[in-house]
Amino acid sequence: MSLSEKNSSQEKRNKILVESFIEEIFNKHNLSVIENYLTPQAGKGNEGFKQFLSAFFNAFPDWHANLEQIVAENNLVVIFLNGSGTHQGEFQGMPPTHKPVKIRSADLYRIENGIIVEHRDVVDQINLLQQTGATL
Repeated sequence: MSLSEKNSSQEKRNKILVESFIEEIFNKHNLSVIENYLTPQAGKGNEGFKQFLSAFFNAFPDWHANLEQIVAENNLVVIFLNGSGTHQGEFQGMPPTHKPVKIRSADLYRIENGIIVEHRDVVDQINLLQQTGATL
């Protein structure tokens, strides 16, 4: 197997890992599998991430993320997500509005040995807060 073929094979596995992560966590809301995907160093720690997501999914119980784009190179994967849900529970001190909301994000994942070791994202949080009435 050439180096190019080996990299291509690894990049495909990395894409599959990130796609599975998005499906399990953001679409199925299965927080019990976070450790299967992320090392604690990949973000703010898995427990903090679980607490954030638990509160988020309570506020938006029908949350779903659509993967718009995915690109992999070596051990990096970049995705663009378009998420949507209905504000049905308290979110950052705001009572439910029962309105649909949408947000977009760009995420970068670094993968080593089949697990995400680093995650960075850019999320349009101001737009989300405006949609829930938390800010003007």
